[in-house]
Amino acid sequence: MPRNVDAGLRRQEIVEAVKRIVVADGLGRVSLREVATEAGLVVGSVRHYFGSSAELAAHAFEAVSGAVLSRFERAVAHPGVVGAEGLVAHLCQLIPLDEARAVDLCVWTEFKLAARTRPELEAAAERSHRALAAALGRALVDLRPGLSRDELVREAERLLATVEGLGLHAMLHGRWLDADLCMDVLRAQVASIGLASAGAAGAAAGIH
Repeated sequence: MPRNVDAGLRRQEIVEAVKRIVVADGLGRVSLREVATEAGLVVGSVRHYFGSSAELAAHAFEAVSGAVLSRFERAVAHPGVVGAEGLVAHLCQLIPLDEARAVDLCVWTEFKLAARTRPELEAAAERSHRALAAALGRALVDLRPGLSRDELVREAERLLATVEGLGLHAMLHGRWLDADLCMDVLRAQVASIGLASAGAAGAAAGIH
């Protein structure tokens, strides 16, 4: 009698196999056959859930993006700590400070870069960016409720660009860009929220 298979669990096992391949060898080695081998399955089992390598890649991208966003939204600082440190707690979920974050951020970054030339990944890349920017915007409202909408958008994009760049540097140069330095950079960026807007307003007022 055939064994009942939990479809959600099997899809997650396949995504985990994709992640291991991407971390080890990059996105270029992701195919139905390679993923089946990595997952210990026959290729037909993978094809049952994903009709093509492109469909599998898009699903894996969505899954990893969801994990990154969920980790960001769930993050809290130490009990009772709010304000700037609360925002830092959110942002450090986008830095490879442990193995789980390092794996997801590595895979997430590979997919985002690939979306530039792979149409099947474009929509997922757009949704990922918009969802994370929106979550960051909500966190900024809690910290700086006086910012205008334009200021919130600008600060969210600035912080997101900073933390994504910092995460990439930490992955590539982790021997010297350690956790303490990463946290120092994040705290400095959070402390500067709103200052650029105030400076720009002052400069504009001085133009005649």
